[in-house]
Amino acid sequence: MSDIVSKLRLKEMAEEDIYFAKQDIELIEALHKKKLVRLAKCNGGEKRRAKDFEKRFKSLTEKNKRKPRKRLHAIRALLDEIQAACRRRR
Repeated sequence: MSDIVSKLRLKEMAEEDIYFAKQDIELIEALHKKKLVRLAKCNGGEKRRAKDFEKRFKSLTEKNKRKPRKRLHAIRALLDEIQAACRRRR
């Protein structure tokens, strides 16, 4: 009987961990998107360039929908590229 109870507790703990991991990933993506918008504005207000970055962000998000770590690394690379473009403009 205690074996079933312990397995149910483990299952609940695993589901809780999965829930919070997904929530963390969503929050990290929201922060990246916020940073993307801020950095895109740094490019002298070039709306076309900012829209291009936004399209690439959406594309990366959709392409790696089932691979959260790969998605975050790809978004991080895009943000680094935007920062580099920002520094070149100054």
